[in-house]
Amino acid sequence: MTDTAYSMKNSGLVSAAHRGFRRVAQARPQYYPYYRRNSRRLRLLRDKHNGQRCFIIGTGPSLNSTNLDLLKGEIVFGVNTLYRGLPQFGIGCSYYAVSDAVIWKTHHQGISRLASTLFLSDEAGREYLSNRKYYRSLLDSEPYLVRNLGPMWTSGWNTKDLSRGAYLGYTVITDICLQAAYYMGFGQVYLLGCDSDYSGMHRFDGLETEAKGGGAIGEWQNVFASYEICKKVFEEDGREIINATAGGKLEVFRRMRLEDVVRSTQDT
Repeated sequence: MTDTAYSMKNSGLVSAAHRGFRRVAQARPQYYPYYRRNSRRLRLLRDKHNGQRCFIIGTGPSLNSTNLDLLKGEIVFGVNTLYRGLPQFGIGCSYYAVSDAVIWKTHHQGISRLASTLFLSDEAGREYLSNRKYYRSLLDSEPYLVRNLGPMWTSGWNTKDLSRGAYLGYTVITDICLQAAYYMGFGQVYLLGCDSDYSGMHRFDGLETEAKGGGAIGEWQNVFASYEICKKVFEEDGREIINATAGGKLEVFRRMRLEDVVRSTQDT
């Protein structure tokens, strides 16, 4: 084994162990009632959008060269700091997701003003529960809290039941959005703003990400490994994830221009 391969393997094992400890820490008795209640609520979402399509929008700088106005009337998932650009993009989000505690703590006020169904998974969900009375006072309704089932790149995606939890993919797109989209029955999922590249500008607004994992710390191998697992799960069920991001370094999925996606719908 080369030094580089050994280093990557060792890094992955350390990360997996770290996430494992976090998963144990998550299992605090005082949180059990909330996760049980959310499990019942989540089961009502199963196949809610069976056979439909949705668009998951990240926060990459490619959004600045994407005509998001084309998404009006579509089912959209937003994530993290996308709320800051929604007025200029002229769109809203049906669903919104955060998995990183730092992003939730920093941006919860802006996110809480959205008229979107909110998913909080992993550390963001635990942060919400740690100060539930305050966070709940800002929201119109209780968010969906999703337990962490462990790293996807080591555990795989073994249970497709979101009411039991979701696997960590080292990006909110895989942590919750793709798993929620699968659970709700979407047949085609299109990715936008998923640049997977922090070599230049991190986000569409010119600011650096506050996230503390995945690509933000250079662990792209785990991010892409999780994307590969998601692709396999969708395709085995006759569904597809399509990358409509303008540019970027995510090459796991078939690419398609957003304009062509919309045009193909208009032609049918």
